[in-house]
Amino acid sequence: MRPMTREEIIKFIIHYTWGTLIGVEPGGSPYAVELSYGFDGTCIYCGSRPGGRMARCIKNNQKVAFKICDSDRSYARYTAVIVEAVAERLSSRAGILASVRCIARQRGLNEKAFDGVVDHVAGNPESNSLRIPLTAISGVTTR
Repeated sequence: MRPMTREEIIKFIIHYTWGTLIGVEPGGSPYAVELSYGFDGTCIYCGSRPGGRMARCIKNNQKVAFKICDSDRSYARYTAVIVEAVAERLSSRAGILASVRCIARQRGLNEKAFDGVVDHVAGNPESNSLRIPLTAISGVTTR
């Protein structure tokens, strides 16, 4: 196992589309959800169900971790990246639109694939569309 360079970490984040968002509940318990994400070179964009458990975590404490991992079946070869940051909740229609389009592009879809979600989320005060800057990143790999 060896530490990854920043360049390797960025390439890994660009390559994958699925990660784990980790937050802290008001009582101090950790909570995690797996979700798809988008990456624009400086920030990860993702979101969870408006008003859901993760939305309550973020509303209470914006400090999050975002983890992306890959491994073979024997675990002899693996790569793991973690981003630790303060998440920003997106509330404007324009911000949420940019976010879902970034996610669509990351997944190799037409960038307008998730546009239908925007009005539902933008008008909801419990929305949980997030921008996570790459404030602190690290990664390890055996490759």
